Amino acid sequence: MKLFFSISIFLLLLLNVHSGYSQNEVEISGVRYLLHSVKKGETTFSICQKYKVTQAELNAANPEISGVLKSGSQVKIPIKKPAEVKIAVQPDGKAIAFEPEYYYHKVTKQQTIFSIAKQYGITANELIRYNPIITNGLNAGQVLRIPVVTDNSTDSSDQQVTATENVKVSSDTGFEENFRFHTVVAGETLYSLENKFAVSREELIRLNPALKNGLQTGTRLKIPEKKAPVSNVELTPKPDQNKVAETIPEPESVICNPISGRNTKKYKAALLLPLNLQGNDQINISDVKNGILTGKIDLSNLKAYAGNDSVSTSIGLNIDSKVEGFVEFYEGALLAIDSLIQLGMNIELIVFDASNQQMINGLLQLDIFRELDMIIGPVYPELQETVAAFAAKNRIPMISPLASTGNFEESNPYYFKVNPTKEYQIDQTAQFIADEFSSKNLVLLQISGNSNSAEAKLAEKSKEKLTASKNKTIREYSFQKNGLSALKPLLDETGENIFIIPTDNEAQVSVAVTNLTSLAEHFDVVLVGTSNLPKLKSIQTENYHRVRLHYLSPYFVDYTKPLTRRFVGRYRDIFSGEPTQFSFQGFDVTYYFLNALFRYGKDFRSCLPQYPMELTQMEFRLRRVTPMGGYMNNALFVTAWDRNFEILNGGIFGSSNSEN
Repeated sequence: MKLFFSISIFLLLLLNVHSGYSQNEVEISGVRYLLHSVKKGETTFSICQKYKVTQAELNAANPEISGVLKSGSQVKIPIKKPAEVKIAVQPDGKAIAFEPEYYYHKVTKQQTIFSIAKQYGITANELIRYNPIITNGLNAGQVLRIPVVTDNSTDSSDQQVTATENVKVSSDTGFEENFRFHTVVAGETLYSLENKFAVSREELIRLNPALKNGLQTGTRLKIPEKKAPVSNVELTPKPDQNKVAETIPEPESVICNPISGRNTKKYKAALLLPLNLQGNDQINISDVKNGILTGKIDLSNLKAYAGNDSVSTSIGLNIDSKVEGFVEFYEGALLAIDSLIQLGMNIELIVFDASNQQMINGLLQLDIFRELDMIIGPVYPELQETVAAFAAKNRIPMISPLASTGNFEESNPYYFKVNPTKEYQIDQTAQFIADEFSSKNLVLLQISGNSNSAEAKLAEKSKEKLTASKNKTIREYSFQKNGLSALKPLLDETGENIFIIPTDNEAQVSVAVTNLTSLAEHFDVVLVGTSNLPKLKSIQTENYHRVRLHYLSPYFVDYTKPLTRRFVGRYRDIFSGEPTQFSFQGFDVTYYFLNALFRYGKDFRSCLPQYPMELTQMEFRLRRVTPMGGYMNNALFVTAWDRNFEILNGGIFGSSNSEN
């Protein structure tokens, strides 16, 4: 009875999928059509794109169509017949209802077309083509049909069911060839799976590409056969020649030992921000007074920091309007401290005005500096060298909270760079292009100017990685030389046309976006560039939606997350304003690293792989850059602007936390 009930429910879901158009369907001469009412501005091309039918199919169904569609008229959209649902019987006699060509996915709250497509390793366009009803948006509870992506390199025995009674089923605990299979249950994470099966995140993602978009309950994963765990042996340190390394002790071989029981230790952390406080630029280093440079945080008076203009005053001091972003970072940090105190952490945060080298030299003479458990800042790389050397000598973790430049992580094992370097972001963008778009029609836009800039390297890197992936030759095109008309013969009329723009020069980006926006009226266009493009003020952001801009970024604020909503509400309540990217950054950096200090102690480096944490706009996947060096965050969000005027989070593209 239970078996029959399960199959009945499954078939009911299938019937719901295949009858999704019932309210707008007609049947003419045995053929079913969906009726679409033409809206102002729609074209035959846009309707074909919307319902994923060809121009020929649309014309055959509507022979009366002429060049211009009349608003309010009805167009018949041919509906393709669904594949037949079959029943297979396993050797143990149990029946399975299945459709060999499709999976079925039930939509949950907060899921998007982009995230579901990424989960199953298909494009958003393919998902819409198999489920035209979602063209107008997703609804929780909908059941979607997902085409099975076959892998020719995978043995047929990997399939869960076949079309005969000679069915071979892979159990969740048994091995099959070199793999076992595991069905994800609620509460599991990539980190827990890594530990459970002694496998790296990279290996899991290689075998299960859908994991690039995160882990979903119910997903069936390939797990490689267990191997003997590799011992955690530190590589032999190599001599380093730069001057910072001269003061750095050899890194200890440490094991992650979380602090057990109640942690009552009092921690002291310094926050070094360029606040440009009046009078601090004229300090006599020989007569430094602790009170001049520091301001201790009393969270019982947190409300006192708020006002009509939170930038003009902070703890009773006049603040230069030029450092508004750093004050907003400080406000986010205050909320992180407040949250940590509620968790039971005994923490004293001391804020230092660190606006120039003279002031930093004075700070390093203070006795309190040697008592610190963590240093966050300075902000500018040119002011970090002496602090980094001091921190390494005294084994104090030092966090670079904003800058992506400076290379202190290469030789300082106590240095943590929050924002990945521009070079790394460009390299990963090129890899993203090769991984996601190698089978598409690719056009590299030729740009004049500085060929040595990091952005210009995107062209070189993209060609290099596409060649490695054995992609067809990438085409190159210049709007400046050839205009728009000469490009059309190079385009794919039915598929995606991926344009790579290796610059953030405002004038050149403007020319490219203007032309591509015009092109997007008749072709499926995707523009791939850098995260700097949305910052260009002269370009209308609606055009980025029309050309479906994609880029990788260290930041993505998801306002649907409960943590983000709580943070925004708390920020409004305390500071009477809206949080900015600096505010989110101040919270994320302060909360993540001080929480690690509270949970694992001062040397938390080896615990990072076991330390996942939900934050407001970042994810930390810190990776040691050299055997003798420190750590850089490798996590980048795939950010996609769609034509529905949404900005979508396509998941994390980057390496996992690792010591090596």
